[in-house]
Amino acid sequence: MASSDRQQAFLAGVRACLPLSPGILLFGMVCGAAAAGAGLTPGQSFALSWMVFAGSSQIVATQLFAAGAPGWVIVLTGWVVNLRFMMYSATLAQQFRGTSRLERWLAGYLLTDQAFGVTLARILDGKRDIAWFYLGIAATLWLFWQVASLAGIVLGARVPAALSIDFVVALTFIGVLAPLVRNRAMAAAAVAGGLTSVFLVLPLKLNLMAAALIGAAVGIAMERLWPSSRPGA
Repeated sequence: MASSDRQQAFLAGVRACLPLSPGILLFGMVCGAAAAGAGLTPGQSFALSWMVFAGSSQIVATQLFAAGAPGWVIVLTGWVVNLRFMMYSATLAQQFRGTSRLERWLAGYLLTDQAFGVTLARILDGKRDIAWFYLGIAATLWLFWQVASLAGIVLGARVPAALSIDFVVALTFIGVLAPLVRNRAMAAAAVAGGLTSVFLVLPLKLNLMAAALIGAAVGIAMERLWPSSRPGA
């Protein structure tokens, strides 16, 4: 891909991130405030943000830390919560064939639910400039997240406890998921995964991994039953 094409794809990724920015900024503030509220120092809170860079596992880690859980439990739980990224990366892997090792490592570090969801939608639309588009949206998400985390760390203690904005987490994921539900198989997978994550109770947040596997299985089964499914079918 020519340098100009890479730049255009990267900028397209940056622009694709902008509609997600309100939810990302609020979600990042929630995570920053949660870390500070759990007793971490500002430096520790910000280190958690850029080292982990995964909102759901950051929330879980701060909750466990506040509850006095051992370090190995916090790390193991965070690892389990983030297992879904293995499936994400496997899905995107072929888009990074021919790229440098540095680019692949960077793509792995920047992987988020939002970047994956928007990039997958672009793949389904038949676009070919995937790798640099992904890097554009993922890098922009990272920048917004770090700024929001800092704001949450500094301002979190000043936000009234009665003003709960935890609902932003759910809204962010719904906003990413909705454009991907294009046929019966995807809708069935989304419903099955959502119901599993809510009603199946497992230790160490394993219900999230179970929801991903069950959702994938239901989607595959639906696709085999109705192989002619098309967007809108």
